[in-house]
Order: sequence, then structure tokens, then C-alpha cells
Amino acid sequence: MLPVLLLGAALASLSPARATAGDCGDAAALVRQAYPKAQKSADGASFTLVPHTSIASTLPESDAPFGLACKIWPAHDDLLLVAVPLIDSANGDHLHVGDIELLVVDRKSLRVRQRLLQPGLMTDDAIAIRKVEFDTGRYALAPEVTAFGLRIEMANHSQATPFTETDLRLYAVASDALRLVLDGLVVAGSGGDSDASCAGSFHSS
Repeated sequence: MLPVLLLGAALASLSPARATAGDCGDAAALVRQAYPKAQKSADGASFTLVPHTSIASTLPESDAPFGLACKIWPAHDDLLLVAVPLIDSANGDHLHVGDIELLVVDRKSLRVRQRLLQPGLMTDDAIAIRKVEFDTGRYALAPEVTAFGLRIEMANHSQATPFTETDLRLYAVASDALRLVLDGLVVAGSGGDSDASCAGSFHSS
């Protein structure tokens, strides 16, 4: 078990370096390397894993956060961090059901060095997932161990009772395995109640 020492004030003061789709480079090549059995769609925009798991190979232009997110890891700049949303394409309603698999990839060869499946992280409901991004602030857990973060932002679409929340999870490589070391710390949030016009009360943190 890795030692974790986190100070609330220090976390609040950090300005995270966040992922962009541009760091993925050839996203389709990343998917093919990590999932050799994936079948590419006719339009080339996604892949399917048996039986009905969908992987979008590019980040959509809309705010739906279901494409790959990638970030070069500054603490180990020969490595690329990749978050792969694995969406259940057989789900028939408007909710999203799925997992996220995190990959630590060699930037030159695209070989996957470590991977970790996080079940259910792409499942939402009336409070929908709005954004998934890496946070590569220097979370030093020990002299030779630096963690990276994954931030997931969720929000509803209510004017009367608005709600947003951003959760932070931290991951580190130890004994050649990728491990979760902090699970779902709320680092930002807002909400309130109103008459959907003017009167109401709101809070943010």
C-alpha cells in the first residue's frame, strides 16, 4: 500500500495541467495497440469490442466526454497517459453505462506498460458526466513515487436546482502495476435552489 499524504490547502492551491485530445496523436493506433481484437467502424470514428462495448477513437466536438483523453506525463515524459471510456452501446435509454480503462503507454512504441480498469466510472444518470481529464500536477507520494490525477466533472441540467461536482482520483505506478491511491475526492462543486427566475440561494466550493 502506498503512503498518501495530502494537504487540503495544497490541493486547493494547485493549478492542474490537464489533458487535451491533441496529446493522443494517432488515437486509432493507440486503440489498436491496446485492444488488438477491436473492430473499427465503417467511418473510422470508433471501435467495437465484443459483444457491445464502444470506444470512440477521437474526442467528440460536443461536450460529451466519451472519446480518448491523453496527456504526456511531465514527471515521466517518455510516457503517455490515456483514458479510454468503454461505453455499453447496447444500453437503450438516454443514460450512459460504462467503465474507464487507464493506460500508461510508451510514447515511442505505443506499447502499453500498465493498465487499470475502473468499473462504472462512465455511468451516469440525471447528473451527467460533462468532462474527463488528466491532472498531472506533481502529487509526490514518496521520493521516487509521483501520482497523476483523473478529474471527472458531473452536472445536471436543472435551472431550478443546479448542481456540478468535480471528483479527483489519484493513481501511481508501484511494483510495475498501476494502482488507485485516492478515490473520488470532491475538489470543486456548486449547487443551489431557485424559482428558475431570480430568487434563490446558491453555493460553490
